[in-house]
Amino acid sequence: MSLLPPSVDSDAIATRARRYADLFTLPLKDRNWRGNPGDYAGLGVGSSLDFQDHRNYLPGDDPRHINWQAYARTGDYSLKLYREEVRPVVEIVFDVSGSMFAVPEKAARAVELLIFCHTAAEKAGASAHLYLVKGAHAKPIENHSLISGHWSGIAEEMPDTDSSAEPKLSALPFRARSMRVLVSDLLFPAPPETTVRALQHGNGRAVVLCPYSQTESDPGWDGNYEFVDTETSTRHDRRVDPSLLRRYLETYRRHFDRWKAAAIRARIPLARISAERPFEEAVKREAIPADAIQLA
Repeated sequence: MSLLPPSVDSDAIATRARRYADLFTLPLKDRNWRGNPGDYAGLGVGSSLDFQDHRNYLPGDDPRHINWQAYARTGDYSLKLYREEVRPVVEIVFDVSGSMFAVPEKAARAVELLIFCHTAAEKAGASAHLYLVKGAHAKPIENHSLISGHWSGIAEEMPDTDSSAEPKLSALPFRARSMRVLVSDLLFPAPPETTVRALQHGNGRAVVLCPYSQTESDPGWDGNYEFVDTETSTRHDRRVDPSLLRRYLETYRRHFDRWKAAAIRARIPLARISAERPFEEAVKREAIPADAIQLA
């Protein structure tokens, strides 16, 4: 079974998503980072033009940083300290459970978010890494596999999971103090705190982008339906009356209320991204106010 619905043109989606990275970016500029030399403020001392502080000279210090003007006044050696400039690490975690691709509009939006996040990270000068997750299974994906579109074939080969399985992020080898961007519809019943803790392990900065479609948020069911489990493809018939629909909508609302509350407590930007709205409009509706995505 193909991961993407037949009507989803992955090449066209990738082209659009890369253009969106000219308009929007990830929230990288409001934090100090660790990483290889780059363009962002680090946690240590380096050789940038951003003056930080003075301290006394110690044996082994770089004499190029001695403040000779201060020495001429006082006779004491002191150093000018400049903030280290580093290249942040962005680790994108893409949920490839079946519910992410249940309808073409949601599948397209999910892939747009994946390509956008990777492109935006690289445009911003960060080091981007990608993991596909499906329940307890995870696959690291090289950049060339993402660019070529081969990632979807790798995702198709990942084992089936139970429809209630949560992505097991605790086993992922996150780098310390990296930014972790989770792209997931969050349609699993496990407490959100488990996922939040895993995203923040090792002093990580987390962002959650949640694609959703109207078919799940406001389905308008009335009558007899054949429902399909998106993970196992098993089918069952069910009659939906107004009372059952109300219970479904209330359960759905409470589920995302819990997620939003957990994200607020952990100070994690979380944004739900509509699949039916144009990308720019969908992002500006919730992701920009939540600081999950910023204007470029």
